[in-house]
Amino acid sequence: MKKRKALARWLTALFIVSVITGCSGAGDAGGENGSANGENGGGDKLPVRYLLPGNAPQDLDTVVKAINEKLAADGLNLTYEPTYIAWDAWDQKTNLMMSTGEEFELIAIMHDVKGPTVLAGNGGIIPIDDLLNQYGSELKKSMPDWIWESAKINGKISYVPNFWADTAYNDGMFTIRTDLLEKNGLKPPTSPEELLDAAETLQKNWPQENKNVYIKMLEEPAYFLHTTYDTYPFTVADNMIYIDQQGNVKSWLETGEFKKDVQYMNEAYQRGLIMSDLLTTPTEVINQEELAGRYLYRPGDVGLSDAIMQTFPDAKLDIYYLAEQPKFRAYAIRNSNGVSATSPHPEAAIQFLNWVYSSQENMDLVQNGVKDVHWEDTGKNTKDYLAKNENGSPAYELPYWLLGHVEMNRYPTNIDPARLERRTTVADDAVNSIAIGFTFDPTNVASQYANCIAELKTSVYPVMQGVVKYEDGYDNMLAAMKAAGLDEVVAEYKRQFDEWRAGQGGH
Repeated sequence: MKKRKALARWLTALFIVSVITGCSGAGDAGGENGSANGENGGGDKLPVRYLLPGNAPQDLDTVVKAINEKLAADGLNLTYEPTYIAWDAWDQKTNLMMSTGEEFELIAIMHDVKGPTVLAGNGGIIPIDDLLNQYGSELKKSMPDWIWESAKINGKISYVPNFWADTAYNDGMFTIRTDLLEKNGLKPPTSPEELLDAAETLQKNWPQENKNVYIKMLEEPAYFLHTTYDTYPFTVADNMIYIDQQGNVKSWLETGEFKKDVQYMNEAYQRGLIMSDLLTTPTEVINQEELAGRYLYRPGDVGLSDAIMQTFPDAKLDIYYLAEQPKFRAYAIRNSNGVSATSPHPEAAIQFLNWVYSSQENMDLVQNGVKDVHWEDTGKNTKDYLAKNENGSPAYELPYWLLGHVEMNRYPTNIDPARLERRTTVADDAVNSIAIGFTFDPTNVASQYANCIAELKTSVYPVMQGVVKYEDGYDNMLAAMKAAGLDEVVAEYKRQFDEWRAGQGGH
């Protein structure tokens, strides 16, 4: 499909569905595979314009210069040109760039902000199978087949997965201060009730004068509770879809499991363990509390920062599960990078990523900056920061969740060894969700899908996070979601999933 057709689809979609905040020809990608390092055979250097969220690091120019010198030394006719866009302008700015045809090659995709299915459905990113075959040999072999399968939309690989951590080690657990458990004579909780009681005790005896400390809340299901349910394991997609391991698809919001989640959260809220003004408190304020170590527990696996250790020198963290269950991958990844439909030379994007993933040295340079200037190698998967800005943050760092690899990322030397192992290991014994490899295409229900995503924030999150009591808010919540198009989204999801599974030999 010509680029103008993809852009027309963008303009149409933006006009019809302004809430949603592909297909360009990739040239002749047939013939012999390119060399391992993706040389493009001479000629003018092609830009690799890479859109990234947030603020540019202080030493960006220095590192970009070093990256381009290394690219040249390795024989690639590429020029790396990252562009940082502030978080509060990210959605509007990237939408505008795509809709007006502004040229760039790569875009970071945060699946919980706006997923690749939306970008692909609107023609913003292109399928990359042919590009990978010709220019991405090192990139392809750097990740397991099931990861690449997860990146397919309509049978075509449509984005580059960012396999920065094995999700089997990311959900189903919670992180809590073990030193505070010990100080209060508590054992690690082994049930939802014990977890609430422990959180209440930690809050009452919090080792600071300001005891307004709360559970860190996320805008996602309470996966750490799910291991205690008889129906575990199951998958929840987009906060709307429930999929069990037998392949049954239904509305997540109408399940007994969702009700259990909500009742737990409402109990926590009633006991003062969830911030009373959670819905109106800026995200930055909530995140700042977490960065300062001021949370009772936190879903998922997180670590201790230097800032936390300065405030709490004896702090110790560990992860815990409320029930003994096999490790489960409900999804493959939650971050990726897409190749833009507006690029006149999309091969440059794959050549660049192929180079990054081809060696630890290249990954280190792009992620961490200049060795012995910005960081020091302290061993496998570890580093010490050498250059910092006036705020004490690294003078240069590209977060691994934007571009990384589970076996190549580096973490601070003082990281807990058990956490380092979890972050740099692929769990070969984990159970994969039956839905891994399936990607929902919302094109047929684009307006309903967009309306539902928007309605989640308005109607679902207050109930899901316990602020509104289940009995008081559930009926209105469900009515609002159904008015937005929930039934149509679930039906389309089920249709596509059943069709995909039949093609995989499922029943």
